[in-house]
Amino acid sequence: MDISPCGHDFAISLLQMRSENDLYKRVQQILAELLPNIPMAMYLAPSLSEKERLKLLTLSSAVSPPDLEYLLARAETLKHQHILRGENHLCIVLRNNKAVMGLLWIGEKLPTARSHLIAHLINVFYHQLNTLALSRIDPLTQLLNRQTFDDKVIEITTGEGFVIEREQQGVRKWYLALFDIDHFKIVNDDFGHVIGDEVLLLVAQQLKDNFRAEDFVFRYGGEEFAVLFQSHDRAEAKSLLDRVRKVIANFNFPQVQRLTISIGYTVLEEIAQVSELVHEADLALYHAKKHGRDQVVDFEELGIAGQAKADTDIELF
Repeated sequence: MDISPCGHDFAISLLQMRSENDLYKRVQQILAELLPNIPMAMYLAPSLSEKERLKLLTLSSAVSPPDLEYLLARAETLKHQHILRGENHLCIVLRNNKAVMGLLWIGEKLPTARSHLIAHLINVFYHQLNTLALSRIDPLTQLLNRQTFDDKVIEITTGEGFVIEREQQGVRKWYLALFDIDHFKIVNDDFGHVIGDEVLLLVAQQLKDNFRAEDFVFRYGGEEFAVLFQSHDRAEAKSLLDRVRKVIANFNFPQVQRLTISIGYTVLEEIAQVSELVHEADLALYHAKKHGRDQVVDFEELGIAGQAKADTDIELF
């Protein structure tokens, strides 16, 4: 396909982005330049998973979102088409193995050349997003890796998350939970590292299956996992985490059969440093391990908030 010099420059600028946030901003700038004063809405599967519902990425101001279910139904019917043309709009479809991974709705008809240029650029954007995403994935568990964790915490605490949140009943806060598999060394010693890796993979799958699509699940290191999730308050957060704890405790692991996890969690504060938040969750996790394991501990319950902050300052400086 022929690409105009302008289109070539746009494509190169997308490939030069080295963070997902910068990439999201750049594609929105390009769309605003190519579609001035034209209504548009873009949807994307947040973690590029075929299991997730599409989320609104960007929407022109003063525009009502299009009927997403209608667009998805058309895309499903016309499986081999990447540009769907309507009476007074068109829709560009991003697909992966025929699964719809993203949609760009444009509220006007466009000339064929312009619509193909935009479709090409949206595909460049999506492939670059996949490239960046792969660099953030732990190869064993397919969870986000440790290197991505700090970026996500900063992104959340500074309010720069790219997805517009779903409808809520009341305000939800972000929480950080650390999970540690109890007596994991015994698993490796008794059953070997192959079974140990299978346990890690199965725990990772249970965590992914028991948190929402908009939450973030990480392999934090070794047998430790981290989750950034939303909840209305600490009590609801603890209830959710305790449900996950019970799911793991009742899961039948091959050969190992039963194992448990300990969990410590804290609320994300906008003014806190990443190291401080991790330290709080880690203290709660340590308390859970020290006092019987297989339980959930809220950092606030320890009553050492001021002391913990001071300890963190000492470690940092």
